[in-house]
Amino acid sequence: MNKQLLPLCMAQLAAAAFAGPRTSVETFFAKHVDTSIPALSGIPALMQAGDVPGAEKALADHVRANLQAEKVNGDWMARKYSASAASNLAARARAVMDYRLISCGTPYHFSDHKVDWTSNHTHNQYKEWTWQLNRFDCVVPLGEYYLMTGDEEAAAVWVDLMESWFDQAIVPEKASAYETKCWRTLDAACRIGNWSRLFAAFARSPKVSDAFITRYCISMWEHGWRLRNNSTSGNWLLGELSALLTISVLQPFLKDAPEWRDYASRRKQEEMSRQIYPDGFQYELTTAYHGCVANEYLGMERFCRLYGLEPPPDLNEKLAKMFEVYERLCRPNWRTPSLNDGEQADVAYWCSQGARLMPARADFRWFATFGREGTPPDFLSCAMPYAGAIVFRDAWRRDGVWAYFDASPFGRGHQHEDKLNFLLDAYGKVMLIEGGNYFYDTSAMRQYAISTRAHNTVRIDGLDQNTRKTYSWRDADIGKEADFEFSTTPGRDRASATFSAGYGPQLVKVVHNRTVLFLKDIEGLGPLFAVIDRLTPADEAPHTFEIMWHLEDCALSIEGQTFAGDFGKGVGLFAATSAADAAITDRKGQKKPFLQGWKPLWISGPHEDQPIPTPIVEGRLEKARRIVTILYPYRDGKCPVRGVRAADDPADSSFTLLLADGGERTIDESIPSPAPQD
Repeated sequence: MNKQLLPLCMAQLAAAAFAGPRTSVETFFAKHVDTSIPALSGIPALMQAGDVPGAEKALADHVRANLQAEKVNGDWMARKYSASAASNLAARARAVMDYRLISCGTPYHFSDHKVDWTSNHTHNQYKEWTWQLNRFDCVVPLGEYYLMTGDEEAAAVWVDLMESWFDQAIVPEKASAYETKCWRTLDAACRIGNWSRLFAAFARSPKVSDAFITRYCISMWEHGWRLRNNSTSGNWLLGELSALLTISVLQPFLKDAPEWRDYASRRKQEEMSRQIYPDGFQYELTTAYHGCVANEYLGMERFCRLYGLEPPPDLNEKLAKMFEVYERLCRPNWRTPSLNDGEQADVAYWCSQGARLMPARADFRWFATFGREGTPPDFLSCAMPYAGAIVFRDAWRRDGVWAYFDASPFGRGHQHEDKLNFLLDAYGKVMLIEGGNYFYDTSAMRQYAISTRAHNTVRIDGLDQNTRKTYSWRDADIGKEADFEFSTTPGRDRASATFSAGYGPQLVKVVHNRTVLFLKDIEGLGPLFAVIDRLTPADEAPHTFEIMWHLEDCALSIEGQTFAGDFGKGVGLFAATSAADAAITDRKGQKKPFLQGWKPLWISGPHEDQPIPTPIVEGRLEKARRIVTILYPYRDGKCPVRGVRAADDPADSSFTLLLADGGERTIDESIPSPAPQD
């Protein structure tokens, strides 16, 4: 190498090794620190004299003196650890101290103790791994461990991790909220909560220098600047606003703090009306992000209470509506269905939050205690008029019969193409399921999970629903009721809704209307469901249809126009179709020409997902047609139904149950009780 170039190269390498934050100490003290605060008033003179360490000390002393660690980490400080809990926490902390970091369930050992915050160590280059590594979730145990033990090695590792992040993760000047590997705004927002807890734990450690605290404060200002100027929408926005509010309150010496606090509080209050339907469901209509948003507002309630801020005036009222969603969706196992990009949410946990904030609500207390205290709701089957979620149930008990029918609008985000989907639990067993959620990658399994073919509804001409192609959300939609019919009586419930957006890229126009009858009181039979599909083509061309049924793992048998799933201990599901010309085939574990019959699993690394029984009723559609499917959950090994007979004519409203003893029951969709037939 040319010796004249060597000093320049070394200088460039040194600059690269200590590159961030983007904002210089000089600019930070001159423009962003409120030096009208008496303790900070000497900073301008110190900087003018070139005494940067003196200015950093003034800031660090002020930060340490005003640190309210008990408000940030009071739960850690008050915690009494059992031997096993202490051992578990120590193990997690020591993994971080050995630079074994984990993101999205996939661990990686940075064996040279040099973390590359832009790296990706997944088998399929799953982008979320890098983004979520930058949230510092896996580093949080260090702070709790330090408060438990005082181990200064934990403080030293935390400082090293933070310094390496400051050096590498330079705040972008123009990148959008979704760009960059380290500064996606959702991850920046999550990072603020984690950093705040860690800083409050370590700030008074001798390993934490004045210069480090200054760098930390500079980065916090840069986070505030990015979140204030690159905000998004939906649940991301609420996280961004929470982080901005946190920065403004915990870093009050920043000149921008008052404006950030006012802006974040105002926008977060406005979003309650913008994002939450009048019936309480968050507009993404997913059980996972509904919980994220509820957590954001629970966090706001706690934050306002801790720091003496004024919460939104209707905060508890809106939270009550959100908790009621969990009541309405509650399955017999005290979990919700996994709707859209959702999860099987813990109903007891969410209702315990409602009971804490609103102790007079006996229903919240009932769910929170699994029925030991309080009183159950005064409804069984129910429909959410705006969210379009319809739930059928015969009782509030663990061995009850429960079903879900999707009559929802497409929603704001995280959508699946699953209109008119149907799920079923009965007698302590999960029976009819769907693809649920999957990693946000580009895999075939991800595409399967969000597609129509992973749900219990209808495909046309081998094509999935395609609402997404022509759909756009409008803010006014939050006040618009869903398009469905619902009625409930002691003997039967009835719901009906329609899908008409078209199938496949070419938007094949076949209108699908589905009516669900929950027949609760047919003499001698017990509860059963009739699912009535009316398919109406917009043209005269022939079409094909597939009615899909995904079963939780069971022993499946198919015979003629019927199938049955044996779930063990005498519990089963019998199904029969009225389509005499249709064929029923099991697509369990199909891989080609496309995935079908799978239960996606959230397991990191290469793995096989779970194949599940998936009987599909396939037939032809020459003109408008009605197909009736009977779904009869039974126990004690007894199934008194053997089939169903119904006319194909969509105008017909009756069908006949064929019984195992040779009898028949004719039922009309519109009358309140079945008429016995000789």
